[in-house]
Amino acid sequence: MSRKGQAKKRKTRILRNKKLLERYPWIRPVGWHFERLKTYLYTMYDDIPIGWKRAFGKIMLEDYRDVLIRHKYLEKFQWIQVKEKYGTLRLYSNAAPEEVLELESKYDYISGYICISCGRINVPILTQGWIEPLCETCYNKRIAIERRWYEKNYKDRKFTYIPYDNLEKENQKIKMIATYKCFSADRGDYEKKCDYTDTINMIMKRQKKLFDVLEA
Repeated sequence: MSRKGQAKKRKTRILRNKKLLERYPWIRPVGWHFERLKTYLYTMYDDIPIGWKRAFGKIMLEDYRDVLIRHKYLEKFQWIQVKEKYGTLRLYSNAAPEEVLELESKYDYISGYICISCGRINVPILTQGWIEPLCETCYNKRIAIERRWYEKNYKDRKFTYIPYDNLEKENQKIKMIATYKCFSADRGDYEKKCDYTDTINMIMKRQKKLFDVLEA
């Protein structure tokens, strides 16, 4: 890419991030001591894998915004780390009202059923090797890339891989109501049920826009 092209891309990214930060101030990047950085080159939102952003990124941001405004915590709240861990989205933040922190559990649960690369819903979590939710299409694309690299660098060796159907997979479909095992000093062990129907329905509705045209 030419210098002019790089400058245009940088400007576009800065303008996009300014708009995002105006509406979602908690995605401002932080430094080593969790201080907010004055930059528009990137945001904490950029750390969310592309498939999850496509499937529910804006839904999640609006979900957070509604709760934060209701609790008058919009300017106080801050994501301090965003990453994938054990095949789900982990959102770490500063202290906040319980309803805000419950959103972290909600999207941790939902992300485990959505392809981390393309955003398809109801995909299994691969449990062999690196744990992550991947659809068959994205898994095969990854294998194709690995094959080309391997055949280029190790021409004297045969490339081997495990077919998607033979991988260790959890084939569960996403459930609208999630059940969590909890413990408290006064209640002991107990189960907590959380209804995510509205959010999951919004994600499923968005799936049609993302994939129906491609799969027709």
